Amino acid sequence: MFLPILVTMKEDEIRQLQIELEQLSRDVQLQQQKIHQLQKRIAQLTYSEITPSPPVNIHTTQKFSLENFIGLRLINFIGIIVLVIGLSIGVKYAIDRNLISEVMRISLAYLAGIVLYLLSLRLRKKYFLFSALLFSGGMASLYFTTYAAYVYYNMFLFAVAFAVMVALTIYAVYEATRYNRQEIALLGLVGAYGIPFLVSKNAERADLFFLYISLINIGVIYLSVNKLWKTVGIVAQIITWVLFIGWAAMRYDPRFKLVATSFMILFFMAFLFAVIAYKLIRKKSLHINDAYQLILNNVALYVSILFLFGFSDKGATADLAILTLVVSGVVGFQAILFYSYLKEELYTTRLLSSLALALFVMFIAFNWDGFTVTFLWLLTAVIVFAWGFRMRSVRARMAGIILIGVTLGKLLALDSLTFTTVQKVIAYLVLGILLLVVSFLYQKFKQQLFSDKDSTI
Repeated sequence: MFLPILVTMKEDEIRQLQIELEQLSRDVQLQQQKIHQLQKRIAQLTYSEITPSPPVNIHTTQKFSLENFIGLRLINFIGIIVLVIGLSIGVKYAIDRNLISEVMRISLAYLAGIVLYLLSLRLRKKYFLFSALLFSGGMASLYFTTYAAYVYYNMFLFAVAFAVMVALTIYAVYEATRYNRQEIALLGLVGAYGIPFLVSKNAERADLFFLYISLINIGVIYLSVNKLWKTVGIVAQIITWVLFIGWAAMRYDPRFKLVATSFMILFFMAFLFAVIAYKLIRKKSLHINDAYQLILNNVALYVSILFLFGFSDKGATADLAILTLVVSGVVGFQAILFYSYLKEELYTTRLLSSLALALFVMFIAFNWDGFTVTFLWLLTAVIVFAWGFRMRSVRARMAGIILIGVTLGKLLALDSLTFTTVQKVIAYLVLGILLLVVSFLYQKFKQQLFSDKDSTI
């Protein structure tokens, strides 16, 4: 009588110990990353070579087995993806052929998701990872079925469909936390993004499709920040922007401009928060990948804005110039905020500043032509170099020199063919004098520039 109870208690204890071990492993890896970042910072400050300590491996007694990896992790991961795709294609086939009624299609899709969910509960104790994958597949199926039932068949009121989607998101986040597995978030939440595309087109209900994506993003960002599952956040960001830009490029209709603009800003702010939350909430230093994630977010915003506002039949060049200037200002504002309030995040500040400068240079090229572009590029280069000289910033000075080099290349390759004689004389004289001034400054202040420690901004 007591034997089953003892066995169950033992299995629960084993599962709990496994969860604790995985958490400790992640904590050790995070601490190792922090140590490596501190070592790099010390090397920057002391100009000394520091050899990073080898990564800690708590599984030193376990040898990697390809068969183990394939059999225990890869096969079931791929299997659940294939299964969900198969269900989606099956629903689409039934829709195209009118094989079964609309109610039966949705009922069978719901049944498939529920079966996967019940199987995950049944196998949770003995096959923990496999159960997590089944659960994620079930959640993805329930997501797209609810979405399809409302968007394509109008079976639910909007309030009902919205409530169900919110409930599914909250429950998926809760179970992902309980399982403590990123697979659930990657398949059950992130995987749900693309499911509607396997069922039908979404051009007519862009507002609902982006609302659907936003709901999933809320759960993904919460897990990304709360559980430090950065991979989940990065994957979600890439998928979200790919879907939005793809829609803007192929299916955009001016009727959706307000809706598209609102969701574009929402996506940008959400993923911006997802990155800086590590710093503001978790009090952790940003990793180099976080800086790249910010740059990707800003570049995606720029591309999205171009598709929504820039590629018109009339005045396209003027639109591109203004839009580029606006995004340059947005990126520059972020760089100023990082420089003012997060001074220790030097690498992120440098990347944002570089992107803002590049966009401003593009704005000049879009808004003017010929001699004006050459003159404004030189003026920008002088300002950037002077700021770098004043702030003792190597990178700012190098950015100014690079822009001078680009301007010189433009002058030799393009402007020489179109400038008048007077314009050529002015351009060459100004550029030559500027180069000589830069050289003189380096000669005069070489002790201060090359002996003292310059700023890394």
